[in-house]
Amino acid sequence: MATVKTRYGTFDGFVDEKGIKTWLGIPFAQPPVGNLRWQAPQPLKPSDKTFDAKKYGNDPIQASMKLGNLVDGSPTPQGENCLTLNIWSRGDGKNKPVMVWIFGGGFICGSSSEPTYNASNFVSAHDVIIVTINYRVNLFGFMNLANIDSAYEDSGCLGLKDQIAALKWVKENIEAFGGNTDNITVFGESAGSMSTFFLTIAPDAKGLFQKVIPQSGAVGFYNTPEDSTQVAKNFMEFCGAKTVGDLMKKSAVELQKSYAGFIENREMNVADFYPTCDGKFLPLDPYKALKNGAARGIKILTGTTSDEWRCFMLANENLFELMRRDPQDISPIFLRYKKQTNEEVYKTWLKNRPDTSDTYGDFATQVDWRVGQEVAAEYQSAFDDVFYYLFTQIPSPPLDYLGAFHALDLPYTFNVPYLEPNPDQRLVKAIQASWAAFAATGNPDNEFIPHWEKYSAQNRQTMELNANGCVLHKDLNIQNLNSLRYLYED
Repeated sequence: MATVKTRYGTFDGFVDEKGIKTWLGIPFAQPPVGNLRWQAPQPLKPSDKTFDAKKYGNDPIQASMKLGNLVDGSPTPQGENCLTLNIWSRGDGKNKPVMVWIFGGGFICGSSSEPTYNASNFVSAHDVIIVTINYRVNLFGFMNLANIDSAYEDSGCLGLKDQIAALKWVKENIEAFGGNTDNITVFGESAGSMSTFFLTIAPDAKGLFQKVIPQSGAVGFYNTPEDSTQVAKNFMEFCGAKTVGDLMKKSAVELQKSYAGFIENREMNVADFYPTCDGKFLPLDPYKALKNGAARGIKILTGTTSDEWRCFMLANENLFELMRRDPQDISPIFLRYKKQTNEEVYKTWLKNRPDTSDTYGDFATQVDWRVGQEVAAEYQSAFDDVFYYLFTQIPSPPLDYLGAFHALDLPYTFNVPYLEPNPDQRLVKAIQASWAAFAATGNPDNEFIPHWEKYSAQNRQTMELNANGCVLHKDLNIQNLNSLRYLYED
C-alpha cells in the first residue's frame, strides 16, 4: 500500500508498473491566492483528513514557451494554487537518502509534472527517495514589487521562498515516507540549478539540506533591485495598473494574458524575472557570499554541458548574432558588467580563433555558464568538498549539430526520452550511480566511472561524462577560466 500518515493529513498514493510507490500533488504550503498573492508562502495547518495523492497538482501559471517543436509543455492545468510536491520511493526501507528536484525554465516557466522529471526509472535503479516540487514562476514568483509597495517586500524572490517552504515540509515529513531527514540533497537543472546554488547562500535555507547537485547554472543569473523594480513598473504600465492594488484586483487569467502580451515583444529578454538579490533574503553579491563561506558545510557536485547556449538556437537560429548585438538582453553577465563592452571582451578572448557565429557561441557559453560555474566551485572548495563535471554527449540526429546543449543531460539524469529519444544506458548508469552515491555518502565514486577527485583551485579535476567512457581531466578549462574570470571578480 502507498498510504502514509503525516500531521498534515493521510496521503493515498499508488504503486506504479515498476513497483514504485508514488504520491502526487501533496500540498506543502497554503495556496498563494487571494490576499496571499505576492506574499511569502504560509505554512499549512495540521489536518486529519485523507487526501487522494494520485495526480499532479496545478502547474504554476505561465505562458507557453516552446523550443522549436520540442517542448509541448504539460497537459496539467495551471493555477495560482500550485504549491505541491511529488514523491517516489520503493520498498519499505527506512533512512533512505532524499533527493529534492527543482525544475528549470528560466524562472518563467516549467513544472514538476513534466514527464521529463518522472522519477520512477531513477528510483527503480537506486534506493533513494526523490521529491519533485513546484514553485511560483514569472510575475507570480519573481516580480519585484518591494520598492513600489512595501506590503510586497518578499515578491522578488517568492519562487525561492516556495522552494524553502517545500524543503521545510520535506524535513518535517519525509521520515514517514522512509527518508532520512538528515541526509537531504537538493538538485536541479538550469533555473533549478541556479535556485539550488541560491539556496546554499540564503540564510533562510540553512540546515534544510546537506548536499546539492546544480546542473548547468550558478549564481550569476540574478537581478539587481533596480533592474527588477523597473521590470515591475514596465509590466504595471503595460497592464494599465497605477498601483499594486490594481494588479491585485485582476484575476489570475487576466494577469496570465497580460504577461503573455508583455513578453511577446521581449522574446530574448530572458533576464526579466531572475531572482532579485536584495541584500536581505539573498546577498547583494552572491559570488562574494560564496567566496566568504556563505555555503559553508554544504557538499557540491556540479557542472555544465559543453555547448550550453546552443540549445536556444532551437528558438532562434540567429541567437549568437542577436547576443553579439544586444548581449545585455540575454547574458546575465553583460547585463551587469560595464567596464568593457562585450565586443572588447570578445576580441581579447578571440586571439587566434576564427571570428564566426559558432566561435561567439563558444565564448558566450564560457562567459555565462562554464566560467561562472567553475568560479563558484572554486570558492566553495575552500569550505567543503566539491566535485565537478562536464557533460559532452552529442545528441542523435537531427539535433547533433547543436552539440552537448543545455538540458541534454536531463534524459540521462531521469532515464526518460526527452530531447534524446534513446538515452545511452551506459551514460544513464554512470550519471544516476554518481548522483545516488553522492546523495548517499557525499562522494560520487561508483563502479561505472573512474575515481572522481575533488575540485579545488590547486587541483582542478573535471569528470567528463560521455557514453563512450567517463574520463577525469585536470585543468580542462583553465585557459578560458583565467582569461574570463575577471568578469565575475571585478
